[in-house]
Amino acid sequence: MKDLVKRLIPSSMIRFALPIFLRGRAKINGVHIKRTRDYIDVIKGNNVIRISTNHVVYLQDIIASFEYYFSAVIPYNLYGKEIVDYSSPRYHDVIGYEAYPILFPSLAEPLITTSQYMEFANLSDGMTVLDLGAYSGLTSIIFSQAVGKTGTVIAVEADLVNIEYIKRNLQNYRKYCDNEILLLEGAVWENNNGLAFSSEGNMGSSAKAIVGNNRGSVSKIPSFTLSSIVTRFNLPGVDFIKCDIEGAEKVIFKDRDFFMKFMPKIIIEPHIVDGMETTETCIAELETYGYRSKKIVQEGVFLPLIECTPPS
Repeated sequence: MKDLVKRLIPSSMIRFALPIFLRGRAKINGVHIKRTRDYIDVIKGNNVIRISTNHVVYLQDIIASFEYYFSAVIPYNLYGKEIVDYSSPRYHDVIGYEAYPILFPSLAEPLITTSQYMEFANLSDGMTVLDLGAYSGLTSIIFSQAVGKTGTVIAVEADLVNIEYIKRNLQNYRKYCDNEILLLEGAVWENNNGLAFSSEGNMGSSAKAIVGNNRGSVSKIPSFTLSSIVTRFNLPGVDFIKCDIEGAEKVIFKDRDFFMKFMPKIIIEPHIVDGMETTETCIAELETYGYRSKKIVQEGVFLPLIECTPPS
């Protein structure tokens, strides 16, 4: 069993997760955890977040930010328990998005974070947006609603599992409002040579160089610099970038050619890579182009958001 745990999760989390694997139950920081063969329940009072055993690496984050993930969607009631089930791909009614249910590969995207993106972006008709790390496509849909039919939204997603589901959501959006969101399948990176990517069908999928071999199915996928994305879609300008790319933010802003031509607003979700937060690396890189960066509290989680404003 210990060998199984080592294959599933990083060594730094083995001591945290081992009691759950060995005994099936644990209590951590007042939160009860129960494991079955197919899923893990994280229980706080009468509220339950259910995840796949394949996604045990997310346990620590879910425990630390329980309300953030639980309050993202409408739960269902079963025997007096309110359950949010992220253990398999399924449609969820997202709290704050009332148009129709969204299909998520696993964890849902809480709209509280998207609201923070929107407050900073100040989008309007005709603008162009790059959604880097689009996951299920919900943020892309919100951006598209803001820029209208005269605007452009490009959703960039690398996880091979997630791509299957974002396509369904973008198709439903097109049926709902007759508007198109462009999907680019691959990773934004420091070169266009392709890279080994670990697809796990969740929010945290990333390059093998960042997360290693233990997170998902590793395969070679296309990669794109910011400049090559602009060229590929023949974009005359870029107004806003949302960057949530699981550590790759450390390298993509080295694309000086892009910033010599375009100066979009950027909001970044930093991550922990090799034990270090990527925030200061991103800020320092963007400062070389004249950006002013501001860290703000990301509602519900411990890592900040970085609001990056171009020189006027």
